Amino acid sequence: MLTVSTHILRSIFHLVFPATCAGCGDSDDIYEGFCRCCNRELLRLAVLKYCPRCGATVGPGLQAGEDGCWACPDVSPRFGRLVRVTPYAQPLRRAAIRMKYHRRTQVAGHLVRLLAEAVSARCDTASLDVVLPVPMHWMRRLARGVNHSAVLAGGVAARLGLPLGEELVRVRNTPPQVRLPASRRAENVRGAFAVTRSAGLKGAHVLLIDDVLTTGATANEATRTLLAAGAEHVTVAVLAKAEPPTAYSKQLQA
Repeated sequence: MLTVSTHILRSIFHLVFPATCAGCGDSDDIYEGFCRCCNRELLRLAVLKYCPRCGATVGPGLQAGEDGCWACPDVSPRFGRLVRVTPYAQPLRRAAIRMKYHRRTQVAGHLVRLLAEAVSARCDTASLDVVLPVPMHWMRRLARGVNHSAVLAGGVAARLGLPLGEELVRVRNTPPQVRLPASRRAENVRGAFAVTRSAGLKGAHVLLIDDVLTTGATANEATRTLLAAGAEHVTVAVLAKAEPPTAYSKQLQA
């Protein structure tokens, strides 16, 4: 009886609130959160080759290995590997914005699935010890109402069967990185993080979760804090890497 009741309630819910695509908002032919067109575009972007050190899309004929690629910064990031789902382009960009600024929990569930699948495909998940979100300062959390990185991290941890940690905290309410030029971003987040309990991080391989990586300054500073507290390795996983569309447009046209 409970199963039948649940089915009826779900049918009524979907009738009143029909499923829409997390990317474009269309309500036709939805599969795992996205319409057919957006799913096709997601697949095209997700299969692009990218650098495991900086996350930049690697063009045809170019190489990228564990040591990086031609686009990597002169000073290598402190984290050992970066995992992404796609470049920061549609439809993932629009879905991430809906989760981040409009509190769309259903969209968050679809993005969690994509990120967890990307981590499973790129990492030996058995080597991971704990999942941590890039933390949000309590003042910004109060203003926004949700910590999107924590939502992603909690979902990924559950899907991968890993513990979700809370050791990393943000101790400075820094201006948003998106408002600053690349040259000022590292300075903006310097000393912004701290570890509350280091015992659980000693020798750990940490999976650090955020939504979007641009210059990598935030992830790098968070990694520096974790390594100083005793973590052995840090892998960063993000939904998307921000880069100029020209970095991958030729590959999509092929």
